[in-house]
This record gives sequence, C-alpha cells and structure tokens, in this order.
Amino acid sequence: MTTSMNRVTSEKKTDKCCGYCFEKVEYIVDLRELPCSHIFCLQCLQADFEKNKILECHTCKKNHGDVEVEDLVKLGSIILSVEDDSESPPIYCDVCKDNEKLAITFCVDCEKKMCRRHEEYHDEYQNAFSRTQHKKISAEEYKKSPDRYTVRTCYKHNDEELQKACRNCHKTFCNSCNTDKKCSSSAKTGGKNHEIEELPEYSKKLKIELSKLMNLLSAKISSVYELEQAAATDLGNVEDKVTAMNDKVDSVVAEQIETIKQRAEALKTMIHLYRIDNDTVATEYRSELTKTKGYIGQLWKTTHQLLTQRHDSDIVTQYRSTKEEITSAVNLQVGLCQFPTRKMLVKAVEHRDVEVQLREALPFYLDLIMKEKKENGHCTSISSIANTELLCGQDNALEILDSSTLKSKIKVSSTSVNGVAKHKQGYLALHWENEKNYIILYSPELVFMKLFGEFYRATDKYSQLSATKTQAIAMNPDEKLLNVYNTKGEFQFSTKLLECKRPWGVHSLPDGTVLVSDFVGGCVRKYRLAEGNQHSLWMCADLVAPVGLTTDAAGFIYVASFSAKRIYIISQQGKKMKELTHPELQEVKEIYDITVDNEVVSLACGVYGVLQFRMMYEALVR
Repeated sequence: MTTSMNRVTSEKKTDKCCGYCFEKVEYIVDLRELPCSHIFCLQCLQADFEKNKILECHTCKKNHGDVEVEDLVKLGSIILSVEDDSESPPIYCDVCKDNEKLAITFCVDCEKKMCRRHEEYHDEYQNAFSRTQHKKISAEEYKKSPDRYTVRTCYKHNDEELQKACRNCHKTFCNSCNTDKKCSSSAKTGGKNHEIEELPEYSKKLKIELSKLMNLLSAKISSVYELEQAAATDLGNVEDKVTAMNDKVDSVVAEQIETIKQRAEALKTMIHLYRIDNDTVATEYRSELTKTKGYIGQLWKTTHQLLTQRHDSDIVTQYRSTKEEITSAVNLQVGLCQFPTRKMLVKAVEHRDVEVQLREALPFYLDLIMKEKKENGHCTSISSIANTELLCGQDNALEILDSSTLKSKIKVSSTSVNGVAKHKQGYLALHWENEKNYIILYSPELVFMKLFGEFYRATDKYSQLSATKTQAIAMNPDEKLLNVYNTKGEFQFSTKLLECKRPWGVHSLPDGTVLVSDFVGGCVRKYRLAEGNQHSLWMCADLVAPVGLTTDAAGFIYVASFSAKRIYIISQQGKKMKELTHPELQEVKEIYDITVDNEVVSLACGVYGVLQFRMMYEALVR
C-alpha cells in the first residue's frame, strides 16, 4: 500500500483530478490505477464500464479488456499531500558571520543550519569528541516543516524541553514540572490527576485518531461533490422536460386554430418562467454546496498541516478543538436540491383544456389488469427482472412469470422463498429451511449456481432481500440485522437496526442508501450504511403494517400494507404523498411484497397469488 501511495505522490503529480468527473485527487475516497498508470475514481470507472461494456482508459484510450474493475490497484483514501507551490525563501548557514552561504543540512540536536564547510567542521568535532551521533536532515526537508524541528521549552522552566503530556487535560510539561497535582480543567476531566505519557508517543496516538477523522472528512467532501453533480444533472433533465413539453404544447396548438395558439404562447411563457425558477434554485443550491465544500476542504488542509508540519505540542493542545470541528463537519446535513413545482392550466375553445404538470405526477387510482392465483402455493415475494418478466418466490417454488399473462415460463421446486432480487449473473433468492436462511444464486434459467450467503433464524417469515450492481442486502428481522454482501457473495458487514421494532422489507437504492420498512413500528426509514453502524436520514410514520417496498423510475417509494389492503406512496424526502386501494384488494387477506415497472404494480398476495394493476394518472395534456 505504501509503495502505491509513494508512486502516486511522486510520479502521478500531473494527474490532479479524475479524468471523468474532474474531482481533485486528494478528495477522492476510492482511487484506482489502470495498468496504463492513469488514475480515476472507482465510481466513474464502473459507470463507464456499464455504459460501454469495455474497460478503456479515458486519457490514453488504451483497452484493458482482460482486467476487472474491482481488481484494479486501490491507491488509498487520500493520496496527495497538500503542498504550497509558492517558492520559499532560501536558508542560510547559522554559523557563517561575514559571508552568508546557503545551508545544505540541519542538525536536529544542535538546532543549527550549516553550509558544506561548517558541516565538515561539525562532523569532525562529532567524530573526535562526541559519544553519540547527532541526527542531521537535508535543508530541503527542514524547509518543508521548520516548526517541527524547533525545540519547545517549558514556559515555567525556560531551559527545560517539553517532554511529557497529560492524557486528560492535554497539557505539556518538562521534567521539572510537578505532575502529581490534579488537572487544572477538573470540571472537564472529572477531577482526575494528571495521566502522564511521553510527548512523542502520545502525539503519535493523536495523529492516528486525527487521520481517521480526516478519512471521514474526505468522504464528506466526496458526498458533497456528488450532490453538486446531481444538481447539475437534475437541471439538465429539467431542460429536456421543458423541450418535450413545448413540443407537446405546439402539437395541441396546431389542432386548436388561432385562439388556442394565443393561449399556448402564454403557456410557453410560464414554462420559461419555470426554467428561470429552477435556474435560480439550482444556482443558489450549487453556491451553498461550493461554500460547504470550500469550508470542509480548508478544514482538511488545516488538519493536514497540523499533522505533518506542526510540533507535537501543537497537536496535543489543538486536538480537542480540531476533533470537535471535524466531527461537526462530518455530521453536517446536506440535502438534495428541491426544485419548485409550477402547474399551469390554459383554457381553450369548446371547453377543451390544456394542462401541463412540470413535475412527475402521482398516480390517481388503480386499474386491475389481471390476477393469477397459485394452486398449492403461497406467494411471498416478487420482483421485476425484465420488461416482460417477473420473478416470484413462493413457499414451495421459485418461478419466472410472463408479466403480460402472469403465466409460468420457468418453475423450480424449492424450500420457502422469503425474498428475490436480480443479480448481474442471474437471480438471487432468500430461502429458509431448518432455522437457517440461505441466499442462493441462480442462473437466468433458474439453475443453481452457488451458495451466496447464510445466517441463522428461528422463523421463516418477515425477511426480504435486495440487490444493486455493487451489493446485496438480506434482512434478519429476528436480530434486527442487515447483512451486506458484495456481488461475489463475500460477506462485508452487518449493522443492527436499533430504532426498528420489527423490520421486514429492505430495498437498496443506487446511491448506496437503503430503505427499511418497520412492520410493528408502522414506518419506513432511510439509512446510509457503514460497517458497524448506520445513519438514519429520515422516517415516514403513520403507516399500517408496512412490508415490501420498491421505487419507480422517478424515485417515488411504493410500500405495500400487509393488512390495510392499500399501497402507500412516499416522496424521496420521506413525505407520505398518497394512498391507493382497489375493490379487488378488499378480497385479499394479506400482501407480502410489491414491485413497480412501467406504471404497472404487481403484488405478492400469499394464497391469493399475484395481482397486477395499472396506475392511472391525471392527464398531463387533455
């Protein structure tokens, strides 16, 4: 790892940023190096590979088709040092009196900068009279951090060097100081006596702690940068929507003769105002992100200088305030850009209206398409796996259905299936048997490929599975645990959901966050997971027995109610937007899972089988 980091620091200084997203290298958390020696962030490499299906260097265009993205050399969280490119003044010899000469070395023990001639005198004297060899460094190394090599003396005993530090109050002492007393800041330390440790050793420990905090700070910088990019992408999508709506308005105007044309021009003006509104919001939002990013970046640089260029005593005395400032920055809440909604209605002749909604609309009601009751089966999980196929898990089988007819295409007998998900090699299914959950990877033809993961459980109910391109997550509701695996089936970590009373459904989002339904708690929570812990982003409450959950292309969250015979729709920010039901649902005893694809909702309804509805919207143009 050290060799890779040194190589990037020395040889790749010209690569100041990722060639895709132009993020500065020092802020990239997961930096990877291609065999051609060019470096990029892992997220950009994965996105490019998913799009083009080949691993090609964005800089030199060299094809690396025989290399897996995940196997590329990882260069570390923070690679490059924060350096000042400005020229520093020359350093002169401290011994020369009349004719100043440039110093080439610095003696740490003598605290003297010396030219070549006086260095020779110094070495001759050392060889002749000194029992111990003095430590010398080059003048160039001394110029980088002169403060680090300055002897700090006690303010009470001017001739004594600071050599000790207290672990409680973070004060420094010399050997002559009385350290048997209680800490002066007894209110903060609980009236404890000084706990003394050698200054270099204690400073080394604090450096390790601050380095860990800086890794969190780097991750925060990257997340802010991602939000900044997302805001720019959203603005581009708004432009596309504006163009599409203008075209639609033009087609309606052509049918409505001269009167409707005049109304349409007014509508275009309103659309233009909508774009201006979003431009303003996006500009202000990106400005705030830039300020936040600048503040965090400056804090990172200041802490880096404290670690690499300042004296050990400075690290001890500034540790507490620096830690508090970094913790505050890491916990800083940065939300998504909230674009305004503008709805316009234009009156036309013959009582015909033209209505344009500039945000994604919510479904108005459900229209039953079809139902398919499973003979001798209990349908517990369902997932859309293609435009024309559904993957259905039952208590005795795993089945691929034709989504247009709900008829079976492939079916294999199995133990109880709690959850299903799509995988890049096929499909994942969460089975239960003999007080144990098994995650099995199947081929596209539902042929067993390998055991993906396993964990113990006392019951076979209330468990689900979800997967993205980078990970798979299985719910263990008995222990309130989320078990996280990579795409190869290697266990990564578990995190305990202490806030949940009885977790049931789990759904992974592309940005790495996770949605969890709490069956007993009556809510849905959104988490950002990390090894050993999780951070709750929001909670949507007042839901009745929420179970399976999913999202649509616009990002709206759909939650099935086990016993309330309805579907809840939640916004990306955690606000309950709407409830949908249907007379057919009143005949259903229980709902286990839900999936949404192309405005079609499919429900796993236990012994009632599979129900399929089309979501009907208020007309955008009518």
